[in-house]
Amino acid sequence: MVENYKIRERARDTLEHRLFGNVWIMLILATLVYSLIVGFPDTVASYFPKVSIALTASLGVIFFVASVLLTGPMNYGLDRMFIKTAKGNKKIDFADLFSGFNEDFGNAVLLGLMKTVFVFLWSLLLVIPGIVKSYAYSMASYIQQESEDKNWRSCLDRSSDMMNGYKGKLFLLDLSFIGWYIVGALCLGIGLLWVGVYHSMARAHFYEELKAARGEGEGSEDKEASAEPVFEEEKTSEEEK
Repeated sequence: MVENYKIRERARDTLEHRLFGNVWIMLILATLVYSLIVGFPDTVASYFPKVSIALTASLGVIFFVASVLLTGPMNYGLDRMFIKTAKGNKKIDFADLFSGFNEDFGNAVLLGLMKTVFVFLWSLLLVIPGIVKSYAYSMASYIQQESEDKNWRSCLDRSSDMMNGYKGKLFLLDLSFIGWYIVGALCLGIGLLWVGVYHSMARAHFYEELKAARGEGEGSEDKEASAEPVFEEEKTSEEEK
C-alpha cells in the first residue's frame, strides 16, 4: 500500500489543487447540506420549552428516532459522493447525497446506528478499545456503496477484516491533518470546511488503496492511467442509437 503522503497527494489531485474550484466547492456545499439535515432534529429540540418531564422525554425520543433515521442514509449519500469523486468522476451530482434513502434505507439506517452502538459499547471498556473499533468499522459505509449485499452486519464484518493490519496507518493519516485543522481554525473557523473535505477525500482514497493492497480493486498505477468516470448514468435510448 502506498505511503500516506501519496494518499494526501492523490486527494489534492482529485480536488484539482483549487480551493475555489468546482469540485472542492461542490463537496463543501454537500457537506454543509449534510450537516444541516443531520443536525436538524437537535436544533429543533433545543427550541422546545421544557414544559414537563413527560413531554420533554417524549420529544426526546421523537427527535432521537428522527436523528437515527436521517444520519445513516445521509452518511451513505455523502460517502457516495466522495467515493465517486475519488474514482475519477468530477461531475458532482447532488442526488447522490440522498441515495441512502432509496437504495437500501433500512440497512443504511442500521449501519449508522449499530456502528455507533458497537463503538459506544467498546468504549465502555476503556476509551482505546472504542477508538480501535471505530477504525475497524471505518470502511463499512464505503463497502456498502459497492456491495450487492448491503446488509449492515456484513459491511461491518468485512470492514473489520479489511482493516486488519491497517488501522494504525489510517490513524496516522488522520493524525497528519491536525496541522491543517489548526490552520483552518485560525482562518475564522471557515477554513475547517476546506480541510474537512480534503480529509474526507483522503479517506476515500485510503479505501481505494486498501482495496488494491488486498487485491480487491485496481492498482494505483491503473487508477492514475485511467480517466474513465465511474457510477456513470445509464445511456438514454437515443444515445444508444
